[in-house]
Amino acid sequence: MSDFSDEILLSILCYVSTSDLVNNVSRTCRKLHTLCYDKTLLTTVTLSEEYTADDGAIRQVLKHLSNHVQSLSLSGCYWLSGSTIDRLIRCRSLVRLDLSGCRVTSLRLSRLLSSLPLLRSLAFDVSPGFDSAQLSGEARDSLSRLAELRQTVLTPSYGVVPCCSSLFSLQLQLDILDVTREGTSMCCQLMMGQSSVPHYQQLEEFTACLAPGEVNQTLLLLYLAVFSVRVPERLRSFLVSVPGPNPAHWPSASSLAHSLVQHGDLEALQLPRSWLDA
Repeated sequence: MSDFSDEILLSILCYVSTSDLVNNVSRTCRKLHTLCYDKTLLTTVTLSEEYTADDGAIRQVLKHLSNHVQSLSLSGCYWLSGSTIDRLIRCRSLVRLDLSGCRVTSLRLSRLLSSLPLLRSLAFDVSPGFDSAQLSGEARDSLSRLAELRQTVLTPSYGVVPCCSSLFSLQLQLDILDVTREGTSMCCQLMMGQSSVPHYQQLEEFTACLAPGEVNQTLLLLYLAVFSVRVPERLRSFLVSVPGPNPAHWPSASSLAHSLVQHGDLEALQLPRSWLDA
């Protein structure tokens, strides 16, 4: 081991999963213990593929990450308990956080956001029962500083979008079933009753991908309503993907496309053909 320089060993260790670095390799010898906690290995961490790591192993990793990690992905870690996710409040240097697929309630999200003052990029799922009214003032302040938001919507809701007044990039995945598990039809009545709506003042990139279903299309039109009033001056990418041959009509699509082209800064535009042909 002494024949290899630290640079060579770090180049090798970067291919080892963070869980193995912290829980296994670091215990091999004193030199590897020091290298495993080098900031170059712990600044950007992806735990999304740690399928063999249980809650205890992930908690141990988070304990050692807290002073270093700036970008953390737990995407797809659906098995993590809420108490394990709560440990993220110790990672106060986080700038990017991906919780897609994790079980995150509105109260848990509120606690996290209140403890992460440097956060600028967030990805999470809006699940049934999510209530933005439960977000604390500190959490809303944190959301107002976000530059990027990726929100998977599993229930009719704006999620946290109305709180994110400084967004440069918004990615929406609308994945709501038309029929609940109990067999009742889903509707967007809750959305209609909300007083807070998105504004997108600073938005540069907007992306929306829909799963099949009428509810998702109705929800999309509610998210797009503000674009009918005002197109953000910096908007340069507008991508909407709607499955099926007959997507719900959006009357303002043609005027939006015309406005974007006039801006001259447009880099990407994708809309259902039927919107432009109407």
